[in-house]
Amino acid sequence: MAVINFWLIVIIAVAFLAAIGAWLNTRIILKELAEIKAHIGIKAERRPSVFDNDLDKE
Repeated sequence: MAVINFWLIVIIAVAFLAAIGAWLNTRIILKELAEIKAHIGIKAERRPSVFDNDLDKE
């Protein structure tokens, strides 16, 4: 039973680290894409979101 718990903790830790790595990779890609768009001259278009009209802003 202890061996199963150990491997379960290891698997969860690896999955957590992989999720953080994927998040960082996505941020880097989006940052580079924004730089490329600015260099080419493509204007950043932002679609309206539900969160734009947040009631807490007032």
